[in-house]
Amino acid sequence: MTDTHPSDAPGAHVCPHCDATHEHDHIDERAVVAVLRSRLLRYAGVRIAVGVLALATAALLGPSLLIASAAAALAWALVTAIGMTAATIDLAHKPSDGRSRAQESRFVLVSVLIGAALAPVAALGLALLAPLVPTGSPQPHLAWALAGAAGWFAGAAGAEVVAELRLRHLLGSDTRPGEVARENAVRLREHTREGRILIAVLATAGALGLEILLCLWMPVVVVVLIPLHVAVAALAGRWHARHPLPSI
Repeated sequence: MTDTHPSDAPGAHVCPHCDATHEHDHIDERAVVAVLRSRLLRYAGVRIAVGVLALATAALLGPSLLIASAAAALAWALVTAIGMTAATIDLAHKPSDGRSRAQESRFVLVSVLIGAALAPVAALGLALLAPLVPTGSPQPHLAWALAGAAGWFAGAAGAEVVAELRLRHLLGSDTRPGEVARENAVRLREHTREGRILIAVLATAGALGLEILLCLWMPVVVVVLIPLHVAVAALAGRWHARHPLPSI
């Protein structure tokens, strides 16, 4: 009796990428990583283009409006830093045996809600700054609000661009973290989050511009905007919880 290897049997299936003889889908890691790196670069380019276009529009409306954009970008950085600091302190007071998905979710939730509560305060501050800067625009309040929204988007988009380019570099690095990143890229190949994040940043910037406009019209409205912004952020968080993307 002659022993026959399964791959030598007539009509046997042999994977061209490996020696497996059973039917299976072979995933080309290089192709998956190449697609992800290309997508990261593309979305980074979109963010940069939108940010530059928004800031250029503000400058065309009045060069002094770039003060509003710069102040809004700084406000975004401050609000984000406060939110992340508060979330870190909150997490430090919770008993923990190590990093978990629940802890990550709580960190994101606390930082987002703190940021949502502070965003209208930032809008009020930008609105109070407006009378000190002559814009020369026929619609100074609207122009100031648009410039503020542009600056807020530029700050948030800039941080996302840095994160995306760092991930893109990591995916191409011959290191253990790079290997883990490539494994995650294959695991999450059917889930994309770049578009969702871009839409969220655009929506948040638009909301801030509207809040600036409302605060210019009636500063006391910030008392209503704070709980409203937090409620909207909570509803958005609930939606994301029901439609989660796997974490890397």
